[in-house]
Amino acid sequence: MAKKTESEEIVHQRRRQQRSIETRDRILEAAAAEFAEHGFEGASTRNVAENAGVQHPLLTYHFKSKDGLWRAVLTSLNDRFVGLYRARLEGLRGVEAPTKLRLILEDFIRFSAENPAFHWLMSHEASKGGRRMNWLVDEYVGKFFGEITPLIRASQKEGRFVAGDPHHLLYILVGAVTHLFMLSAEVKKVSGRNPNTAAFVDEHVKLCLGLFLREPGIPSSQA
Repeated sequence: MAKKTESEEIVHQRRRQQRSIETRDRILEAAAAEFAEHGFEGASTRNVAENAGVQHPLLTYHFKSKDGLWRAVLTSLNDRFVGLYRARLEGLRGVEAPTKLRLILEDFIRFSAENPAFHWLMSHEASKGGRRMNWLVDEYVGKFFGEITPLIRASQKEGRFVAGDPHHLLYILVGAVTHLFMLSAEVKKVSGRNPNTAAFVDEHVKLCLGLFLREPGIPSSQA
């Protein structure tokens, strides 16, 4: 058998790396669905392996443990959104706070529509407290609130955001934004409308932002 040339070996390595990346992504997708439905305690790594179409030992190879898999799923989803809103902030340097806030919140609403499992994952841990919740707060939630609440305060000073404690308001907004997509089957049954359509998401963006943001000249206390 002829020995592979250096270029052939490079191509072979790249293909192997690509297959490994694709396998890892399938596992993460299957794990996100499993953890979202059952929570950490109820999730089965064997179900994850089966739904991802891989042998169970591959999960240990890629993620070491169930906890490592859970953290990888949350890191992947959180990093996706964090990258989105930080890129938005970077592109809006020097822009007034209400405009920044409006665009970041719109991004959040659209991200929520595309990733309902993300909020189930977050809710499972937020409702119970403990080590995993603390990790989420330290790594992601606390930092997000720390960057958004100053924008809310600045917008309130200009009369461009409804009055109230920024942390309280942001939790209300997150609930208003996400709950509908988390309960999409019920929403469709009750209203006869599919919340996963582009038209519905556009309307949801408008309604949610209208609940909190105010146009110039309309004091938030009179809204």
